[in-house]
Amino acid sequence: MTLIIASAHGAVPENLNGADLLEIRVDGIETNEAIQLLPSLLKQSPIPTIVTCRSISEGGFFDGQEEERVSIYNAALGCDSPPKYIDIEHEILLHHPLLIDSLTTEETGIILSWHDTKGRPKDLLQRAVAMQDVAGVAIVKIVWRARSIRDNIEAFELLRTKQQPTIVLCMGEYGTMSRVLAPKFGGFATFASVDGSTATASGQISIAELQSVYDFCSIDTQTKVYGVIGNNVSHSASPAFHNAAFQVTGNNSVYLPLQVPEGWEHLKASFEELRSYEPLHFSGASITIPHKEEMIKLATECTPECASIGATNTIAILPKQIEASNTDVTALTELLQGSTKSLVLGTGGVARAAIVALQKCKSTVHIAGRTNKKVRALATEYLCQVASEHDDPYDTIVQCTPVGMLGGNSPDGNALEILAPWVSLSPSMHVLDTVYMPEQTPLLLQADKSGCKITNGNTMFRLQAAAQQAIWS
Repeated sequence: MTLIIASAHGAVPENLNGADLLEIRVDGIETNEAIQLLPSLLKQSPIPTIVTCRSISEGGFFDGQEEERVSIYNAALGCDSPPKYIDIEHEILLHHPLLIDSLTTEETGIILSWHDTKGRPKDLLQRAVAMQDVAGVAIVKIVWRARSIRDNIEAFELLRTKQQPTIVLCMGEYGTMSRVLAPKFGGFATFASVDGSTATASGQISIAELQSVYDFCSIDTQTKVYGVIGNNVSHSASPAFHNAAFQVTGNNSVYLPLQVPEGWEHLKASFEELRSYEPLHFSGASITIPHKEEMIKLATECTPECASIGATNTIAILPKQIEASNTDVTALTELLQGSTKSLVLGTGGVARAAIVALQKCKSTVHIAGRTNKKVRALATEYLCQVASEHDDPYDTIVQCTPVGMLGGNSPDGNALEILAPWVSLSPSMHVLDTVYMPEQTPLLLQADKSGCKITNGNTMFRLQAAAQQAIWS
């Protein structure tokens, strides 16, 4: 069983539901004050504790002399409710090799830790071996800031080759996999933040999210892994939807945000490493901006619609092939029935799906985008029209760019005003925005005020995600 360690700065949070251990961080407190507070803090905790005084060099706040830190730990050991563990940094042993012996007691074990907040250290493997060989240690903890999601694979391998209870985690936006999948690879614990309290490390997931979204305690060695691959997935609704679907159907799978920077090389390297790492059981992915068109190059099989669009939003990984589908078309075709003359805003993968869906609905399609060359090329490819201010009124507008997206480059932007400013909205129009966060984008707010029929991205999202579930199951 992999434990959940709630981590908090210098206080015992009110709600620790589901946590197995509480890490009390005292590195942000002056030494004498920490010594005075520890007895009450340790007594207040309803679960076993860890006392940690993290140095600045390893991401904490302690910048005093080592003797001060030792005095804090001795004070903790002398309390009526001593901690289950104290955290000692491996780097300190290089200068104080007898420190562990002086702080070891029958009631309190040692977590030997090492953190690199800047990136993957060059001597990671050598350090990991050296830490496993230190006598008198209960748990080894190794943490570094991931440079890409590929760093998680190395974290998993360190767990698979461990010789004693070990925690290996990756910090930052690329490290989510290491935190959620710790049970799959035999990690002793994962560290989590507490709702209402400041996270003690970059990339920590809350206890509530670990339990409700990821069903953390159900993850085992055979759990299949899915995820959303994109360059801005921290706000994605996909993990909540797909994990809930897996839980309802009893599917032993988990779905994760998989941050991959823009560019073919990043996508290819990240996807291939995840797919080829057999213990991960990587089984499929949703593909979002900006990888929908590049991802199709990695597929061995494509549905006819996916091939005609030249973009995919769904990948299924089978033993001998990679199947690409496009459930955006499925959802949009259902939502755009009745359209006769339409305007598509954008020229990317979602725009291509919208064009195909509209043509299936027998609609005449016009296209507007930032780059005239791309617009003309797309219009030629799909036998559409280039939008112009001389067009007769449209009955349907489909917004297929990231403009207006929470966390994007233009969250306050209105794609219609940017790409087709001559268009006047009227009650006879249907406006669909494929952006689903927020529910009411600037375009939809304008359309609603103009009396248009509106469809937000959440509606489309649910339809295409349900189709993805059908493919994966």
